[in-house]
Amino acid sequence: MLNAVYYPHTAVRDENFLKHALLYWDKVEYISPFDNFNSLPRYPAETTRRLAKFLEPRVPNESEKERAHQEIMKLIENDLPAWLRVDRASEKNDHQTYAMFRDKLLPKTWKELEKRGVATFKKHGNLDDYVSHTYLGLTLMAILARCCAGTLKHTITDRADAYGSFLKHLEFLSGSDGSSGPLDTASARSFKTWVDVLGVQRAQSKEVERHTLVSITLDVIDARALSVDTLVRLRTDKTALAAELRSNYRTAVEEYVSKLTEPGLLDTDAIELRDDFRSKMTLDLKKLFEELKPVAKKTLLSKEVLVAVAAPFAGAAVLTASGVGSTLGGALAIGALGKLKTDYQAARDSVLGKHPMAFLYKAKRSRIY
Repeated sequence: MLNAVYYPHTAVRDENFLKHALLYWDKVEYISPFDNFNSLPRYPAETTRRLAKFLEPRVPNESEKERAHQEIMKLIENDLPAWLRVDRASEKNDHQTYAMFRDKLLPKTWKELEKRGVATFKKHGNLDDYVSHTYLGLTLMAILARCCAGTLKHTITDRADAYGSFLKHLEFLSGSDGSSGPLDTASARSFKTWVDVLGVQRAQSKEVERHTLVSITLDVIDARALSVDTLVRLRTDKTALAAELRSNYRTAVEEYVSKLTEPGLLDTDAIELRDDFRSKMTLDLKKLFEELKPVAKKTLLSKEVLVAVAAPFAGAAVLTASGVGSTLGGALAIGALGKLKTDYQAARDSVLGKHPMAFLYKAKRSRIY
């Protein structure tokens, strides 16, 4: 199974990102501060109930919080830049501050962060929060997500742009981007540590490329208008064919994710690979249509269709004269259509199983075949 841990927020806020998650991952966990925390109030009750099958809360346990604490302590053991400290005057600006539930980290972690002046306690209604600079808050959640994911699950985020801009800023300060960097060598080493911690968020990371490739497939099939509810219904299909189609789709995407995240890949190469993927998926969809067309045509011209169409309109006298009673004639029509449906579905499923784009094709309400 392909499971993922979502961060940095308590719930997926971006609907487009949620659609990607529903299409791709078997299950997505979001980091919840405590049990019974409601994170899906924006969706209708029925949709929320269905989403609960694929989006599950994950309350970090003590062991995961301890691992996060150790990583965070390594991160802040050196002197921190002045701009990373919490500025109470800017707390109303969402782009400058980030609030986290107190329960997501250990008390001793918050105590150390407060001691360094980079986090401050803040009451938020009935909940206890800690506020930090946005860059620090995003980093803390990235660390916690990796501790919850372990080595078998992926981590995914809908704040890739924010992480990317922070990473570039740190690379400049540390000189990792080829610039001269700060004159203070100790500070440069400190910033380099942050770069290493956030290294998984580089623009060429698997997560970013995977999201890009899934977007390309949605564009190819013109399926961006698919609603969350439609995708949830698609995911409730537990047939062997549905599992096969999802597997084929993800295999095709992962093949290009691997190519796009190879070390030393140039930006020019990445553009070429994405264009190649788009062409390949466009061609696959075209071949799917071409192979489904004769299956449908053969069905419409089959003898079962002729029998099913003729039987209801044939007069009782004609049916009796031919040796088939009117009741039997109706049964014959039903039987013919039943066989027709079974044969058509078998042939159609055989075609669908050959094409990666068939998974998205089945999600569309208006299908040609």
